[in-house]
Amino acid sequence: MSPPRHTLAARRRARGFTLIELIMVLLLLGILAVFALPRIDLTRGFDEVGYRDAVRATLEYARKSAVAERRNVRVTLGGNNLSLSIDNVSPEDPGAGNFPRNLPLPTPDRRCGGPDNQLCAPANVTLAGPATLTFSPLGRPGAAASYTVTGDAPWTVTVQAETGHVH
Repeated sequence: MSPPRHTLAARRRARGFTLIELIMVLLLLGILAVFALPRIDLTRGFDEVGYRDAVRATLEYARKSAVAERRNVRVTLGGNNLSLSIDNVSPEDPGAGNFPRNLPLPTPDRRCGGPDNQLCAPANVTLAGPATLTFSPLGRPGAAASYTVTGDAPWTVTVQAETGHVH
């Protein structure tokens, strides 16, 4: 039995790309990659959303630390940075309210470049809110607070007055 021969009709039925077509497609993709893709900002909005979530987590951590340590915890806004400090003594003792100790964050923010109790905003993101917010050992804030993270759009983080719930 002789080997099967490929006929002209069988070759025409075969589907696929020619080498020239493949090279042209790759050339067009290369041109798009060089000129079009750098102009598309796929990360727009991620910095402020990430920072808003970090502000929320930091405020929740301050509240939970106040309850766990049975001490007042102060959140201070300086520029676009939040910093945490904790009192050495319970609120009933003399000398309460000085907040001499830094309360380190569970994961220090690398953008701050040193202090382990600060949360720093990324470039082009601003933070506005009360200068200080104090959580009592019961987890209650001194007053209701609202922090606004602004980048391309404003995002608000609110602390409820009675419960200290952060949302």
